Amino acid sequence: MGAANASYRLTFDERAQAVAKKGFTDRQARFLVIVMLHSGVCVPRQYARFCSIVHGQKTRKFFAKLVRLRYASMYDCRHNRARIYHVNQRALYATIGEADCRLRRPLTLSHAIQRLMVLDAIVEDPDLVWLGTVEEKAAHLTALTRIDPTNLPHVTVGQGDARTTRCFPERLPIGIHPAGRGVVVYVVTDPWLDEFRVFLERHAALFRALPAWTLRIVVPPQFPGIGQRAKQIVWNQLLTPLRPATLDELRWYFEQARTHPTPSRCDDLDERFYKARDAFSVPRFKALYKVWKQDGDAALAEVGSHAIHEAVKAGAGQVEALELGHRYGHLSPLVNVA
Repeated sequence: MGAANASYRLTFDERAQAVAKKGFTDRQARFLVIVMLHSGVCVPRQYARFCSIVHGQKTRKFFAKLVRLRYASMYDCRHNRARIYHVNQRALYATIGEADCRLRRPLTLSHAIQRLMVLDAIVEDPDLVWLGTVEEKAAHLTALTRIDPTNLPHVTVGQGDARTTRCFPERLPIGIHPAGRGVVVYVVTDPWLDEFRVFLERHAALFRALPAWTLRIVVPPQFPGIGQRAKQIVWNQLLTPLRPATLDELRWYFEQARTHPTPSRCDDLDERFYKARDAFSVPRFKALYKVWKQDGDAALAEVGSHAIHEAVKAGAGQVEALELGHRYGHLSPLVNVA
């Protein structure tokens, strides 16, 4: 049996207990498990936030210990003596059943900052059960919702016999509240939000299956005002069902667009095609087309459903923007994290 299959059976508490045996306190161990499952990197203020303590001597001693025992590598930054810590020792990851975790690998500064934003979103709600690995997410969510595994968020790559499916391709955490509410996290990394639309389409079936859910849009300070725009995109992409006639025309247009990738070189296209192309050239349908090319008509099966709209109307579904108050530009290291 593979290591990945063995690891997801460990509960969070079991992992924390195993790390504590390395000589850490309970809250130090719990913080380290969260870092190893979700980000790989951290900064001292995040530990202080997680523990609800003032960033002081206790925090400094903890991180000095991590470096001294070679559990983590430290990278000095240019501004204000800030430091990034990369928890990367294989033996420590092996303790929680994740010896080959990708988060141990060297990474670029941009990826380090994105992972720090993920960790900032998690430490805001340390009492949630945060699912990190693909196996954990699949096991918990199928048990919680009875969703068909084929409807879990995924991306399909390749053709024919080489065609493969990867679940949860964005590798972002999903939190489970003790009462059963799911918290789906998305970290904004570009101001155009095109990939956010695709993310929404991939997660639409999960939102419909969850009894209660929160979509938490994590917004860094360099994108002021984008949180409200992201909420509007959620309304446009998921909460505005298509009428049957529109859906029929969209399905026809997608088939034509796939058959005729370069319309300007085709002589067999009529006015209907160009009229449909004008109508469906907006970002919402471009995101749908990207998913449809991978999953076929299954991607359009529920775009006429009112389920997500009704969930938000009833309060079972919630959309929130978490505006991060921390800037990350000062973390530019003297030497690249990689």
